[in-house]
Amino acid sequence: MQLTKLEIKGFKSFGDKITINFNEGVTAIVGPNGCGKSNVVDAIRWVLGEQSTRMLRSEKMENIIFNGTKTRKPSNLAEVSLSFDNTKNILPTEFSQVTITRKLYRTGESEYRLNDVRCRLKDITDLFLDTGIGADTYSIIELRMIDEIINNKDNSRRNLFEEASGISKYKIRKKQTLNKLRDTQADLDRVEDLLFEIEKNLKTLENQARKTERYYKLKEQYKQYSIALATLRIRDFQLNLEALQQQELARKTEQTRIVSEIHTLEAGLQALKQETLVQEKNLAAQQKVTNEHIGKIRAYESDKKVRNEQLRNLQALESRLSNELAQDKQQFNHVGYNIKRLSEELAEAQQKLEAFGSDLGIKQREVEELRGQQQSLKGKVDLANQQNQQIQQAIYALEKEVTVWTIQRDALEQESLRNTADTESREQELGQFNTVIADLEQKHESLSAQHQFALEQEEILQKQIRDTGERIASLKDEINRENRLLDARENEYNLTKSLVDNLEGFPESIRFLRKHAGWKKQYPLFSDVLFCKEDYRIAIENYLEPIMNHYVVDTRQEAVHAVHLLRDSSRGRAHFFVLEAIEAGAVAGSAAANTKAAAAGAVG
Repeated sequence: MQLTKLEIKGFKSFGDKITINFNEGVTAIVGPNGCGKSNVVDAIRWVLGEQSTRMLRSEKMENIIFNGTKTRKPSNLAEVSLSFDNTKNILPTEFSQVTITRKLYRTGESEYRLNDVRCRLKDITDLFLDTGIGADTYSIIELRMIDEIINNKDNSRRNLFEEASGISKYKIRKKQTLNKLRDTQADLDRVEDLLFEIEKNLKTLENQARKTERYYKLKEQYKQYSIALATLRIRDFQLNLEALQQQELARKTEQTRIVSEIHTLEAGLQALKQETLVQEKNLAAQQKVTNEHIGKIRAYESDKKVRNEQLRNLQALESRLSNELAQDKQQFNHVGYNIKRLSEELAEAQQKLEAFGSDLGIKQREVEELRGQQQSLKGKVDLANQQNQQIQQAIYALEKEVTVWTIQRDALEQESLRNTADTESREQELGQFNTVIADLEQKHESLSAQHQFALEQEEILQKQIRDTGERIASLKDEINRENRLLDARENEYNLTKSLVDNLEGFPESIRFLRKHAGWKKQYPLFSDVLFCKEDYRIAIENYLEPIMNHYVVDTRQEAVHAVHLLRDSSRGRAHFFVLEAIEAGAVAGSAAANTKAAAAGAVG
C-alpha cells in the first residue's frame, strides 16, 4: 500500500486546488519557511480524522478554512482528499485505488467520503486499523512527538511499539467490547429495576383491572336496563298518545258536527230575521216562537263553550305528555353525561398514577441546595467587599471633613490675630473646633480599624475558599485515582477469570476433559486442592510441578473412562489421583503410577 496523491482545496493557506503526486522515489517535501510544509502535514492528519484543534495548530475548527486575502474572498469549504494504491490488498476492501475525502463547510457541517461515497469516521478508522495509518499513529510524527518518544511521555514509546506490532487494534476492540458490555449491564440493571417496579405495582394494577372490568360490566348492564326502561316508557307513551289521538279525532268530529249544526241554525236564524222583516205584522204572534229559538241558540252556544273547554283540556294533556317525553330525553342525556364523567375520573386516576414519578425532582432540588450553599459563600465575600468599599467611602468623607475643619481652624487663627479684642471668644471657638477635630480623628481611627478588620476577614474568607477549592480538587484527584485503580483491578480480575475459566496455559487434554468428560461432578486438579502456608507455596509448587495438573477423581473406573475418551478423540494424555485407592490404604504415589500406566496407552 502506497500513498499516491494528495488533493487540497480551501485548507488553511491553500486557497486554490493543489494536487501533490507521491510518485515512486518521492521521500520528502522541502521548501522555505512559511511556504506551507506544515499545512500539508496538517491536511494529511485532518483528512485521517483528527478532531483536536490543538494538533492542527488552530483555535477553532472553522479557522482551517481559507480566510481570504485583500484581493480574494474567503472560501466556504475546506476539502482534502488522500489516495492510496491498494493493489496488494492490504486494506480490507476490493478496490485497488482507495480515496478518502473530508469536507468542512463554514456553516459547521462536515462529511467524510470513501471513494466518493458518504461514510462515517468510524468506517475510515476501521479501514486503516492495524495499517499504521491514522491521525494519532506513527505514520505522522512531528518534531515534538520525537521528544515525547525519547522522554517516554505518557507511555508514548509503548503506544508506538504496540501500534507497530499490531496490538493496538486488539486493545481498541477490547475497549469497545468492554464499553458494550458495560452498556449492556446498565441496560440489564435498568430492566431489572423496571421489572421490580412492575412486580411491585402488579397487585395494585390487578385490583384496578378487576374493578375496571366490574365497572364496565355494570356499565353495560346499566346501559341495557336504561335502554329497556326507555323503550318501555316510549312504548307506553306511544299507546297513550294513540289513545289521545283517537279521542282528539272523535272530539274533532263532534266539534265539526256541532259547528255544522251551528251554521245551520245561524242560517235558519238569518231566514227568521228575513221573515221577521217580511212579517212585521205577525211579530207579536211569532215572538214566542222566536224566543224559543233564541233559547235553543243560547243552549247550543253554552254547549259549544263546554266542548271548547274540553278541547283545551285535551291540548293541556298533550302538552304534559310532551313535557314528560322531553324529561325522559333529558334523563337519557344525563345517563350519557354520567358515563362520560366516569371515563374522565378513570383518566384522572391514571394521571395520578403517572404523577408518582415526580419524586425525581427531590434529588434535583438537593443538588440545587448544594449549589446555593456555594453561592451563599460567594455572596458573603461580595458582601465583605461592599462593606470594605463603604468603609473606604466613609474614610474619604471623614478625611474631607477633617480638611474642611482644618481650613476653618486656620481661618479662625488668622482672624484671632487681626481681632485681638475677640481673642478669648475666638480661643473658645478654636477649642471647640479642636474637640470636634479630635472626635473626627477618633472616628477616623475606629473606621480605619474596621477597615483593617474587614480586610483581614476578606483574606480569611479568600483563604477558606482557596482551601475548599484545593480540598475539592484533591478529592476529585483521589476519586479519579481510585476509579483508575478500580478499573485496573476489574480488568485484572476479568482477565484472570477468563484465563481460569478457559484453562489458558493448560494442555489440550485438560481442557477437553473439563468440557466432555461426562463425570457426575466436576473434578478438580491437584493444583486446585493444594493448600499450604504462603511462605512455602513457591517451593512446594516448584517441587510438585510434574503432578500439579493431575486430576483428582473418586474411582478408578472414572479415570479409565477418561483415558479411553482421550484415546478415542486423539486429545493427548492426562494423569489422575484415585481417591478410592487412597482410602483403601494404598499409597497415593503408587495409585498415580498405576493410573499413569493406564494413561500411557492413550494416543497422543
